[in-house]
Amino acid sequence: MNEIDPKVFQWMRPPMVCLCRHVSAERLRSEIRHGATTFEQLQEKTSCSTVCGTCEGRVREILRTEIEAMRRS
Repeated sequence: MNEIDPKVFQWMRPPMVCLCRHVSAERLRSEIRHGATTFEQLQEKTSCSTVCGTCEGRVREILRTEIEAMRRS
């Protein structure tokens, strides 16, 4: 199986976090700003990380950083 060059993700607009369900980082951030506070809530609202699961770490990282940013502001 061929590996995908990581640079390809730089060209995707908006950048996709979950390729299987076509969920962008901006969509995740929007759901967090509108009340999603857990990984499970993001899964429910966007279906992210419900197919192969390889994006789970990135989804959790976005969730963590967005919640921290909201707490600081």
